[in-house]
Amino acid sequence: MNSRARNRMIGISAVLVIIAVALLAFFYFNGAAQSMDVDRLYNSGDKYVGDTIQLQGTVVSGSWDRQSNPMVFSVFNEDTDSNAEVAVVFNGVPPANFGDGTGAIITGVVQPDNSIVSNQMVTVCPSRYETSDNAISVYALLDPSSEMDMVDIPVRVSARVVAGSIAAPGEHIRLVVNDIEDPSIELPVVFTGGLADSVTDGTAVVLTGHLNADGTFEAEVVANIVDS
Repeated sequence: MNSRARNRMIGISAVLVIIAVALLAFFYFNGAAQSMDVDRLYNSGDKYVGDTIQLQGTVVSGSWDRQSNPMVFSVFNEDTDSNAEVAVVFNGVPPANFGDGTGAIITGVVQPDNSIVSNQMVTVCPSRYETSDNAISVYALLDPSSEMDMVDIPVRVSARVVAGSIAAPGEHIRLVVNDIEDPSIELPVVFTGGLADSVTDGTAVVLTGHLNADGTFEAEVVANIVDS
């Protein structure tokens, strides 16, 4: 083996060693955090105070304010009938699909009151699919010639997400949709839940909620349209 090939081999080996060390460090430090659910931490007394843990829970609806810094919210265990909740003080930018009812894994340090101070969070908002059966169009919802006042009436609306309109969690207008047949007719949507990753620019969706007097749509559910 000539000197150039030998030097190249040494260089490649050194890079591989660095990568291996980095991976071992990553798995060591992430693996050091004990994983637990809300009920276990809530009932643990002072057992885990000062420890770094991975807490699994579901975001309590209405418990967070994106404008606060740091952001504070609560999580609960939706798999049990327990009323236990744990407060989270999150220093950072929440994931794009964060919202009411979102599943979250929070890595942080347990405080004396069993709250968590964290700067690392992974959220999971499963995609939801519904048919457009019995859903009206955006045009029908906003039709000025209609004799029926649609404000505050529970309704399902089929629509399409306007490109570039999806905002960060906590923004008053979370996204804008338009009429599938006439894209010039748009509808701003208020939504505090977590948006699934499958809801992107141009996605056909079904909104469940009601029209507000200010012309916005208060959505309780945003689901992808699936053919019936």
